[in-house]
Amino acid sequence: MALVKGVNSYATVAEADSYFADRLDVAAWSEASELQKGQSLVTATSILDGLNWIGFAVSDSQALAFPRVGSYFDPRLGMDVAMTSSVPTRVITATYELAYHLLNNDGILDDSGSVVDLQVGAISLKTISSPNKVPQNVNRFIKPLLVNNGTNVWWRAN
Repeated sequence: MALVKGVNSYATVAEADSYFADRLDVAAWSEASELQKGQSLVTATSILDGLNWIGFAVSDSQALAFPRVGSYFDPRLGMDVAMTSSVPTRVITATYELAYHLLNNDGILDDSGSVVDLQVGAISLKTISSPNKVPQNVNRFIKPLLVNNGTNVWWRAN
């Protein structure tokens, strides 16, 4: 299936091209084919859709997690923001950044990069782990929209 905005992607290739036109360090995006760009946007959307978002979907028939109903605290604005019937800019930007991350890290979805202990001659490496599927620069966009800010920590007031 080809990329269809609102069905399997939060953004089009043209929108992502426009975003990356103003960003540094975009060689992986610039060198990718239109097909690869579309595939990375669809895959990024799929990964993001698997996260535990606040609020609830506007319709039970929508293909993607967004749009959603609810509100979140935006640390940049310092206030609660109500989600509307559109996809938050934070999610769209996270989609672009995650798509780039996927293009720039071939094999990242394979889950074969973790090593507990490796020794070659005198060189010894311990606890080598694969890079995160969702990198820190993507997390900073989506964190306010995730349940418990994306952590598994909970607390109870007594």
